[in-house]
Amino acid sequence: MSRHTTKPVKLVHSHPIKQRKEYMKDVYREKIFQSKVIDGEVLEKTIHSYRLWFLFLKLGLELEKQRTVLVMKESVRLGNGTRTKRVTHNIRVNRSKYYDWDLNSVLTSSFDLWWEEHRYLFVDEISKVMTPTDRISNNPDHLTIQFDTRRRFTDIVNDLRDMNQKENLFQRKSREKYSISGRIRPITLLNRYNCLVLKLEDELTNEEILTHEDNYIRPTNRRTEKGYSIQKKEKSSLHSYGEVNYGRTIFDLISGTKKSFGGKQILLSVCDGYFLRHPTNTYL
Repeated sequence: MSRHTTKPVKLVHSHPIKQRKEYMKDVYREKIFQSKVIDGEVLEKTIHSYRLWFLFLKLGLELEKQRTVLVMKESVRLGNGTRTKRVTHNIRVNRSKYYDWDLNSVLTSSFDLWWEEHRYLFVDEISKVMTPTDRISNNPDHLTIQFDTRRRFTDIVNDLRDMNQKENLFQRKSREKYSISGRIRPITLLNRYNCLVLKLEDELTNEEILTHEDNYIRPTNRRTEKGYSIQKKEKSSLHSYGEVNYGRTIFDLISGTKKSFGGKQILLSVCDGYFLRHPTNTYL
C-alpha cells in the first residue's frame, strides 16, 4: 500500500503521461508550450496549463469517490522523546468552485473532448475588424471603436493611446472565475502529477519512476537533461554510502514545501478550487 494514503487506492481514470517523441528536443526549455492563441481565441495561459488543471481535478474526483485520506506528513519522533503530529487531509472537491465544469464529464472524458465543450470558460477573443452588417456587441468586456481609414496608422495608434490614458479603455481585468495565478511551468507540473499518480499506484520503485523508459519525469534543467539515472552525484542527492538518493527527488516532487508546492499540495489546492496554489493554505 502507498504510504501517501491511509488506505489503498485503485486508479482507473487517472494515469501517468508518457513522453511523446515530438517533445524530446529542448524539453527543459519548454518552448513547445508557449502558444496562447488557438483558433482565433486567446488564453490567459498556455493550453497545457489548463490540461494539467483538468488532470489534477480528475485525480481529485477519483480519489474523492474512494474517500481517500492523503498523508502530508508522517509523525516523527523528536530528540526529546515527543512525536510530531501526523498531518492528513480528506480529498473533497469543492463543487461550488467548478459549477460550470460538468464534473461527471471531467472524471470520465479525455481533456480534448471536455475542452471542446468548455473552452468558452477560459478564452478571450482576439481583436477583429467589423463589417457594416455585424451587430455591435453589448458584452461589457467588448469595445467598439471607429477609425477613419484615410488617416495614417501612427496617428490612429496615438489616438488609441490618448483615449486609453483618459478613459482607461484597455485596463487589464483579471478573470473572476477560473483564473490561473503565477507563472506556470508545464513540464515541472507534469512531473509532479506523474510522480504523484505513480506513487499512489505504488507499483514502481523511486528509481524506476525516475529512470523509466517512458520518461515519466522529464528533465527540467541542464543538470537533469540527460536523465535522472546518470545525474551528477551532488551531496544533496546522495546517501552516505555514495549512491543517488532517488527518494529525495521523489519527496521534493510530491511533498513540496510552504514556498514550493509539491504534487499533493497542488492536488489539494485544485480540489479547493485554486490552480496553481491556494492563496493562504499550504496544507502542511
